[in-house]
Amino acid sequence: MSDRKRQKTTNNKILNTSSITKFEQLPNELILICFAYFNFYELYEIFSGLKQRFNQLIQNESNIHINLASIPSEKFLTFCFQLNQCKNYPLSIIAYGKHKLNLILEDDLFQEKFSKLKSLSLSKMNVGTIDRLIFNETTKLYQSLERLSLLDKIREDREGSFNIDRLFKNLISSKMKSLKYLKLNYFHALEKREKPLSHLETIIIGNISDNYNTKARANIFFYTLIEDLLPCLPKLKNLIINSICFEDFFQRQRHKLSSTTTTTTNSILPLNLKILPSIIEINPNIPLNLKLIKI
Repeated sequence: MSDRKRQKTTNNKILNTSSITKFEQLPNELILICFAYFNFYELYEIFSGLKQRFNQLIQNESNIHINLASIPSEKFLTFCFQLNQCKNYPLSIIAYGKHKLNLILEDDLFQEKFSKLKSLSLSKMNVGTIDRLIFNETTKLYQSLERLSLLDKIREDREGSFNIDRLFKNLISSKMKSLKYLKLNYFHALEKREKPLSHLETIIIGNISDNYNTKARANIFFYTLIEDLLPCLPKLKNLIINSICFEDFFQRQRHKLSSTTTTTTNSILPLNLKILPSIIEINPNIPLNLKLIKI
């Protein structure tokens, strides 16, 4: 063999040796950390056909996070089969619309598998559908959910049988056994309660954005906040609201001052709030004297 051919053969061997990816040589613990950046469908699409070791990690040890919007309709049945092979329980689901979510949550194959779901993010759904999903006595998500986000296009049922206020009332009640984080892009009214019931530690109301002119702002009246909402949240630590309106509060204060009989009450329970950023909307015709307190 000539020196030129010998050199070429040696270079090819070096190239083949160095082409082994370092990712394959990582310990399982680091590979699982990398897997956490992908949802379950992406994991199977990217890694399942490469090595048997990756297949075993996906099926037996990886945390399962599901984004139903990322799954093409023609691959949904394959996804369900792969999900059924896994030994771990899904920890989170992101769903845009009810159809795919209903298929897996209502199927007998998955009812037990979703019984330990920790996080749920929903968009484009009727509130009646959301209530049935969460308070279903088969999956019992009201017992396991720790984080719930109700985002875009959450609508009231057309027939009016179930409304947003009723859903919100249920979500901050003692029915939710583990819920600590709630994000929603709306807020209507809330019936006053006699005693606090919720375990919530963080609540976000409105689509928080750096742009003040965002169309998704959700107005909450200051009076409603301090008289109706906060007394229901004795464990609250983080409160983020994108818009507060004081006009209703001032009107009520004026009514109290003009009344012949005045009674001072304080229905707000002691709270340990750490975060309270907001956009404040007031009537420019009403004088305002506020002190900003850094907690």
